[in-house]
Amino acid sequence: MMEDISNYTKVYVTGGSTITERLLLKGYTVHATLRNLDEKSEVDLLRSLPNADTRLVLFQADMYNPTEFEPAIRGCQFVFHVATPKQHNSQSSQYKDTTEAAIASTRIITDSCVRSQTVKRLIYTASVMSSSPLKEDESGYQPSFNESLDLSKPLIYFQQ
Repeated sequence: MMEDISNYTKVYVTGGSTITERLLLKGYTVHATLRNLDEKSEVDLLRSLPNADTRLVLFQADMYNPTEFEPAIRGCQFVFHVATPKQHNSQSSQYKDTTEAAIASTRIITDSCVRSQTVKRLIYTASVMSSSPLKEDESGYQPSFNESLDLSKPLIYFQQ
């Protein structure tokens, strides 16, 4: 009979409330980060998930400050990196665009996993947002990905 590892395994999830919910339902302890813990709607959403009261630990972290991820990753055996930047202001950032910011945040997460010496596996999926077409004015992504979108614009992933 296989041992149930969920009772003592910690998993860190960036983005991905559905993954967080599934892990909580299976009995895992989940570490999750939010850009701002004062964002009541986001915190309340995560706190409302099943088993969140005993198995969810929230941390504040911003990809523009790499050291903020380390406490959330510390002690975790698995990491699901699902988040991707939604909007980017190149004038107030060290990154020139969302692609560069997404790549940098993935490096930050990866480096933190290595430094932790506890992470056994990093599962990187990003998000459909990372390949979603830009708005006409290139200020962000289209609100939904469906057949009505103008796909003549390049996907964000391929922009330089």
